[in-house]
This record gives sequence, C-alpha cells and structure tokens, in this order.
Amino acid sequence: MEFDESKRKYGIPRRTRIQPEEGELEDVDFVKNSRSVIVVTRGGYVKRMPLKTFESQRRGTRGKKGTFSASEDNEVMHCFTCNDHDTLLMTTQRGVAFGLRAFQVPTGTRTAKGVAIPSVLPVRSDDVITSVLTVSEFPDDEYVVLATENGYIKKTPLKAFEKLTSRGLTIATLGQGDRLAGCQKCTDEDDILIGSKLGMATRISAKKLRPTGRTSRGVISMRLNESDRVADMNVLPSESAGYVLAVTSSGYGKRVDTNEFRTQARGGKGVIAIKFKSTNSDDEVSCLRIVDEDDEVLVITARGIMVRQRVKDIPSQGRAATGVLVQKIDDADAIASVSLVPVPSYEEDE
Repeated sequence: MEFDESKRKYGIPRRTRIQPEEGELEDVDFVKNSRSVIVVTRGGYVKRMPLKTFESQRRGTRGKKGTFSASEDNEVMHCFTCNDHDTLLMTTQRGVAFGLRAFQVPTGTRTAKGVAIPSVLPVRSDDVITSVLTVSEFPDDEYVVLATENGYIKKTPLKAFEKLTSRGLTIATLGQGDRLAGCQKCTDEDDILIGSKLGMATRISAKKLRPTGRTSRGVISMRLNESDRVADMNVLPSESAGYVLAVTSSGYGKRVDTNEFRTQARGGKGVIAIKFKSTNSDDEVSCLRIVDEDDEVLVITARGIMVRQRVKDIPSQGRAATGVLVQKIDDADAIASVSLVPVPSYEEDE
C-alpha cells in the first residue's frame, strides 16, 4: 500500500526513450586514438609503445634505448609512428600484404623484445616484413605505389586494399632475386622520389605511371649500377615543397630543398642526392624522408637506440654536401629507420 501511495504521489511519465543504435560497435570504438611508436625487428618481432615515451632531444646525441638488442635477430628493421586507429598495411619482401589496426599490435616497454609476428599475422617463416604503410582512409583518388630493390615501380588503386585483412593478399609479382623496397600512398598530382644506396635519386611524376592490378610486376623506375639498389621511396605532395631529409647508415644527414630534384623521365640514372664522408667508404643511404621545417622525426639504429628531434635542427644543404652528424652511433651500429612524428589527434589528451 505504501508503494502504491508513493507511485500516485510522486510518479511521473518516462521522459527518455531507449532506441536501438544504428550499426554495430567494433573494437576500435572502445580504443583511444593515441599516438604510438611501432617497432619491427629483423628477427620477426613487433611491439607498440606510447610516443610520449620519447621526448624531443638535440641532434648528435646517443638517444634512448628503444628495444631489446642482445642479438643480431633483434636489429630494428622498421620503426614508425602512427595513431592507434590507423590501419597498418604490412608488406613482405615476397610481395604479400597484410592488414591490421595499430591497436592490435601488442604493447611493450622500451627494452622489451616484443611478440613474434606470426602470433599477430600469418607471415611465412622464410619471409620478412619489408615495408609498413599507415592508412586512415581509402579514397577513390589515391593509390599505393610500390618500389623494388632492383628498380621496378608500380601503382595500384588504394581501394583495392580496403578489404585487406590479416589473412594477406599478393600485391606485386617480383622477379627472381628482387625484393620489395618501399610502399607509399600517392595521388596523380604527386611526384615520387626514389633513392639508391649509393646516394643517387630520381623524381618522377605519379601521373606518368599507369594504374595496374595487384599482381602486376610494374615498370623500371631508375637504372641502377651493378652494385647499387633502391634504398627508399617517398612521395612528394603537390601542395607542399618542403625538404628531402637524407640520412646515412653512419648517422650523417641533411635537408635538401625538394626543388633541387627536378622531375625526370622514368628509367634514368637520377642525380646525386648526398655524398659520403671520404673517411667512411662503407657508408650508404639508409633512408629518405619528405619533411617540413616544423616536423619532428624519430631516428632509430639497428640496435634499437632512438632519438626524437626537430627537423629544423638539421641544417639545409645542397645535393652534393655530406651532411652533419644527426645521431652519434657506436662502431658496430647503424641507422635503421627514420619516421615522422604524427600530429596529435583531437581524441588524444594533451
């Protein structure tokens, strides 16, 4: 009776309605879109770390240890920064691509070894990850451009990879002895810069490349000397001039204005991108990156030592210059990778 009296005295009609949500919630809806650093080692291990683990440092310093380095198998092959909601397009040296979200990569500490890639992706034991591309969207006017160590290049619509899963797909047919060297996104308005280990580079227009299917081999991008091979490939956006950041395996680097690399016909030998110190005859180009003066980069050595630094602290020089010491490394170590630090996401707390 007391409850009935309370209902008559205080009861009011429901003011809210419960309606079914359109669509289904996925794992990504419950994950914060933070910025992370992902490291892939030569021995086939991968891990993810928060970017805030590495604060910005001055150039020429030794940096922080970013991975376990007790053996050669743990040498760093790839280090890149991304947002946790990004899709990772991981390609192997045999031309097979796998897709997964960045947050699906297990986290680890700076000195942790990471987890074996086969526990995350079905990569064959005799294959290795040679390139990783971060993708946020799959627009119709964008392409995936691939370069091989022997100088071949191809362009495939990005839409062809929208349904890519961790099961993998063939994205290129490679010749005997050839391996995949680079994988980037581009549009027809962009240019593509391809650099070789011996310091040569060529710039070609993406519009001149005919779109092909996933299983095609591609065409020759640049003619290489017998002892040379493609070291890296980057896309020059049409709306930004910027600089080419060239870093050698011994830790020397420089910025070069992109206007110093004129557009050339496909199949040429290219022009000099960087010269090497006369005291270091074994030096070679480790990587090329397209950067702006306000960017930050994360430089990592084969033994996992990382330095995060501002691009404006690295001087701008001509193509024929040898550069300055970007990161101090030990005699048995070498620069393995340089990655751009992404801008903060609006979903990430300051």
